[in-house]
Amino acid sequence: CYHGGRNEQFWFGPGFADKWSDYDLSSAYPTAMSLIGMPDWNGTYQTLNIDEFTSETLGFASVEFEFPADCRFPTLPVRTANGLIFPLKGKTECAAPEIYLAKAVGAKLTITHGVIVPTDKSQRVFEGFIKECIERRNIAGSKTLQGLFWKEISNSTYGKTAQGLRERRVYDLRDRQTKPLPPSRITNAYFAAYITSFVRAVLGEIMNSIPSDKTVFSCTTDG
Repeated sequence: CYHGGRNEQFWFGPGFADKWSDYDLSSAYPTAMSLIGMPDWNGTYQTLNIDEFTSETLGFASVEFEFPADCRFPTLPVRTANGLIFPLKGKTECAAPEIYLAKAVGAKLTITHGVIVPTDKSQRVFEGFIKECIERRNIAGSKTLQGLFWKEISNSTYGKTAQGLRERRVYDLRDRQTKPLPPSRITNAYFAAYITSFVRAVLGEIMNSIPSDKTVFSCTTDG
């Protein structure tokens, strides 16, 4: 259920002169991280009930889906050899935020296998850390070296939750050779899958809220 970013180009060829708006979701990944409540791993259970998958549920499922024919931007990711695609109909494995959104935009959904990890939202795993990073950045000033340092710290922490989930080789300066990148101390497939799903879902919700007479040029969760 762990997938990467949603990066798509919807307009091809020469563009046209007009007023274009470029919207940015500030601190998208750290915000998604801060939503994760303390997991009760021993309480993990299986369910096929679509209503149990909400935007803040630490849930994951195999899903068969079909969006309405007039849906401009389907929101469930399907992994291919050439990256993610977002078809009107198909099967996928994904996390709860995108399942919740797909239902909201009118998709017909059937969960064939679902798993939910109960969480305690009064204790959020990353909230204290993310809050401190943002406070320190605000004190330093967002455009200062220290401010950019704290921004990088908070943004790169998400990457540590996903480190090692897929094979990746990096160059080791000390040994002067390329080695597989091992998992970090906080690598967690559940967290990484939820975080990326939440950010893709927010982007998908925004795009589907744009009036049909407006052109969406491109989108990216990795801006």
